[in-house]
Amino acid sequence: MKRPIERARAAGFTLIEILLAMAILAFITTIMFGAFSQTAAKKKALEAAQERVHTARVALMRMSRELEMAYLSSETSPGTYTRTFLTSSSQASVDELSFSTFAHQRLRGGLAESDTSVVTYYGDRDPDDPRVTNLMRRETRRLQADDPKALSGESYILCPDVARVKFSFYDYKKKEWENEWNTHTPGADFLPSHVRITLIVLDEQGREVSYATDARLRMTEKIQ
Repeated sequence: MKRPIERARAAGFTLIEILLAMAILAFITTIMFGAFSQTAAKKKALEAAQERVHTARVALMRMSRELEMAYLSSETSPGTYTRTFLTSSSQASVDELSFSTFAHQRLRGGLAESDTSVVTYYGDRDPDDPRVTNLMRRETRRLQADDPKALSGESYILCPDVARVKFSFYDYKKKEWENEWNTHTPGADFLPSHVRITLIVLDEQGREVSYATDARLRMTEKIQ
């Protein structure tokens, strides 16, 4: 028959057993933490990719809507610039496009604004990371026969971190696509019937992903 002290010793754990249990617990905890970390990282990457796609699609919808409401008016201006126009210039990464449109939204009352404005799309380096190029949108508060870059307006990022943005214009008179358009050119004082917008961004793996849309302009000839 065992003594009470011997029975108490037999019911306990040895140091080796405790260390072994702690090692197994640490091993299981490490595996579970790694699995949760990978799941969280994949979830974050998926959300970033979905946000990227959403931002690109919203930018295309915004540009398409504003271009569809572009217009020219019958006016005579002795200077270099006119109040209504559409001009573009091809750039290495982001093409620049300026045009007059009826798409201006008046968000506050009592301001000297109308439903018309000049909208410009262009590329600019990110101030926090010069390696990143952002697609910018600039809108003036009113129409003036002056250099669009000199008019007062607000600029903001329409789509961050783009690889390229390209515009092409369909000349319905020549029945061919053009890479540039300028209504100030003699004989080209009308708008294209379609503007194709191609937006290229980089996915989470650094691969180029292209999104495109076609804006159909409603008013190609000058209005009175």
